[in-house]
Amino acid sequence: MSNAILTCKNLTVGYEGSRLCGEINFTLHEGEYVCVVGPSGIGKSALVATIMGIIKPTDGEVIYENGLSVKEIGCLPQEQHFRTEVRVMDVVMEGCLNHIKGLFVGRKAREMAQKNLERLGVADLEKRQFGELSGGQKQRVLLARALCGAQKMLILDEPMHGLDAVARDELFREILRLNHEDGIAVLIIDHEAIDGTVLHLSDTQLYCGPVENYINSIPGQFYFHGRII
Repeated sequence: MSNAILTCKNLTVGYEGSRLCGEINFTLHEGEYVCVVGPSGIGKSALVATIMGIIKPTDGEVIYENGLSVKEIGCLPQEQHFRTEVRVMDVVMEGCLNHIKGLFVGRKAREMAQKNLERLGVADLEKRQFGELSGGQKQRVLLARALCGAQKMLILDEPMHGLDAVARDELFREILRLNHEDGIAVLIIDHEAIDGTVLHLSDTQLYCGPVENYINSIPGQFYFHGRII
């Protein structure tokens, strides 16, 4: 088993003291892919915000291990808003600024942004305005932005939302490539991106384990037969 980089221990998440989901216990390892599923409004985005340190746990704790820090986690949240006239390169470079230090920050950020745009096959868009892009192009650009902050781990909150079937498939393949080939640990909230380890949340954690076993579990049977519990 590879090294653990993040553990949620008896974690309860919510907003402003209100409980959404509790008894969350799982460990993410280097290079692991974890897909979070569960009904809307149960606290999946609150889990992301808690891991990123944006909100505090209602109970329990998030433990960063083996040198991982929040600054080394690239995040693509569910809602991101940029002015339509902002250039693609500037959008992506913003993702670098939390962890680049020292002299020549601008040059280093540009080099990293360029590398990740190339990595995702959208380097030709760098001078375009963000508002001119298609939905699929925007998500690739935002994934490049998240990669600029991802030293060991990516968190993706419904990255397929609003995309057509072709764009969804292309983005899913890209995320799997980053995980399988580049060894980046992925925590993804998306009902269409099932792979690796499944974490099924409701008002409590219902399942955490390999997708092969999830298929035959009670939560998995409900999930794959069209009803999410």
